[in-house]
Amino acid sequence: MNLHRPHHVNCPSAAECEVDRRALALWPGLDRRALARCRHDVACVVRLVGRRSRLPPMTIRVLLAPPLTHEDVATWFG
Repeated sequence: MNLHRPHHVNCPSAAECEVDRRALALWPGLDRRALARCRHDVACVVRLVGRRSRLPPMTIRVLLAPPLTHEDVATWFG
């Protein structure tokens, strides 16, 4: 199992931390230790954010999703 470094210092992959960075950008007061314990699991991050937000879990999940690129749109919609 790949151990995560505390507070996302020198993470091996930028893609792994994208969910955590987006969560911290949207909810800057999140507990960073609790976020690190989630180990980039989206469902865990949604539960963590849900404790301090009144948003429904599906809305939080959509906000944490990566933005669509032009290539994604072209692939999906032609």
